[in-house]
Amino acid sequence: MHSSLPLLIIFAAAVLSKNNLLGAAAAIVFFLDLMRLNRLFPLIQTRGLEAGLLFLTIALMVPFATGQVTMKTLVSSLFSPVGILSIVGGLLGAYLNSQGLEFVAVEPAIIPGILIGVMISVSFFGGVSVGPIMAAGITALLTRILLR
Repeated sequence: MHSSLPLLIIFAAAVLSKNNLLGAAAAIVFFLDLMRLNRLFPLIQTRGLEAGLLFLTIALMVPFATGQVTMKTLVSSLFSPVGILSIVGGLLGAYLNSQGLEFVAVEPAIIPGILIGVMISVSFFGGVSVGPIMAAGITALLTRILLR
């Protein structure tokens, strides 16, 4: 049960901070642990991020299928000032995400701090719990700048 205590604390904090995604994640991992389905953890750990990114990318593709984004608006938006900045944003975001994945692998002790920061942002600043890997990337960048 001692290994489940952090999950229960995260679940309770997520419920109190109205962070549904984090609460659901903690509840699912707690349930899997409770049901002794620990053999699924390596699969979830290695493929869970890919599955989540797949569904996020699918959600981003829906405007193409619904006609909200047409070929004409696609081309014109890419060459607008906002479109060019969105390309730069995509480049920076993907780079920081890669740095975040590497940093979490090397320093898993940063995970509680990231989760606390996400909960505070969701609770008090209208944040969206979609960017823990980006938060890790920003942490990696800040660590390089400020601590090394």
